Amino acid sequence: MPKLWLAANWKMNKTVSEGQAFVGRLVEQIPGLIKPGAGEVQVLIFPGLVSLQSVATAARDTTIRVGAQDCYFEAHGAFTGEVSLPQIKDAGGSAVIVGHSERRHVIGEDNRLVAAKLRATINAGVLAVLCVGELAEERDAGGAFRVVDEQLETALAGLAGVTERTLAVAYEPVWAIGSGRSATVPDVEEMAIFIRERLVEHIGEERGKDVAIMYGGSVKPGNLSGYMSIRDITGALVGGASLDADSFAALYREMEGQ
Repeated sequence: MPKLWLAANWKMNKTVSEGQAFVGRLVEQIPGLIKPGAGEVQVLIFPGLVSLQSVATAARDTTIRVGAQDCYFEAHGAFTGEVSLPQIKDAGGSAVIVGHSERRHVIGEDNRLVAAKLRATINAGVLAVLCVGELAEERDAGGAFRVVDEQLETALAGLAGVTERTLAVAYEPVWAIGSGRSATVPDVEEMAIFIRERLVEHIGEERGKDVAIMYGGSVKPGNLSGYMSIRDITGALVGGASLDADSFAALYREMEGQ
């Protein structure tokens, strides 16, 4: 497994052709991405579902992994507008973001629905990137750890067969996503330690200590190294700064220098 993870969440941005062009430009900037086994940074790209197959095809001869920003927990059926894990895998996806704050707070997904999607993803043998994090008012009221604990408790309870190959956790304080306001390194460190403790508690020490913990929330070139200095942070889930290949390449080089 890679030591570090750098993930791009494009959200509802980029057309099919723009996604393909991004991969080409990124490989120009980082030639090492076409050398299997080179480097310790694993790149993950989460395009919109319309672009999933085309981006996966563009990345076929590279070390880049491609995934979906969401999934449904049923494998097939009358669920108009939803996308299943078998469909994602067949399109070339090998990872899924589960429980992103925009799914929780804009679309209205609750902890139980997130847990169902997490189980489906892990059971399908696909890497699940489970997002957790608190709202600004929850942090200001002293409830950040309670909120994250509840999110983890519901998602991880009773899970079987979880390994670092099927689960990663992304701590994304909701108030820092796309706001330009980054969490402080001490705040992220404190939460990362807490998340690690809960992982060990829920899935056991041997597996819990190896699950990647990423940080996300206004990550950009210049501030990533501070977060990567935290012992329990082993990756970043990047939004806005991942939309430009040159910016994303700069993040890659910053992470590789850790």
